[in-house]
Amino acid sequence: MSFLAKAAMALSMTYYLFIFGFLWIGQMLGLHNEIWDIFEFPIQPSSPPVWTLMIGLILTLLALLSLAGAFRGAWLVLNGGQGQDFRDLARNLRRMAWGLIGFWIGYNVISAVMPYLIVIGLDSTEGFEFGWDPLDLDIIFAITGVVLLAISQTLGRAWQAEDENKHFL
Repeated sequence: MSFLAKAAMALSMTYYLFIFGFLWIGQMLGLHNEIWDIFEFPIQPSSPPVWTLMIGLILTLLALLSLAGAFRGAWLVLNGGQGQDFRDLARNLRRMAWGLIGFWIGYNVISAVMPYLIVIGLDSTEGFEFGWDPLDLDIIFAITGVVLLAISQTLGRAWQAEDENKHFL
């Protein structure tokens, strides 16, 4: 089961880096025009400004770095097995939690800000629908992150109690 989870994490990170890297960098190089399709806008004859694409690339990379941090925490939890102590487990769960929360924030910044930035410079935005829902299905990332933070705090206290018991005996 651990192998399947690790394989899924590795494949999804590779997929997201390739797809989103190709989307933003390819758009800058003029290789395709999928940026309009991703945001469900009508196809335009020109690309968005390069500075807008750079902001999108940077925000996407930050969101993916957060997701990679979450995956790293999960990977370390899976590597630790049943023998890992509470302190290591708490640290890895905290890493997962902040990674998931960071990914949720990054995804929402991209969803909320980038549609407005990519249309800068267009003569008209008639027919464009701007919508953003911070409580969409991706809220699961934030909820899971907050729950993992709470669990990691409890495990941190459990480690302190265990450490005190070792010194007491």
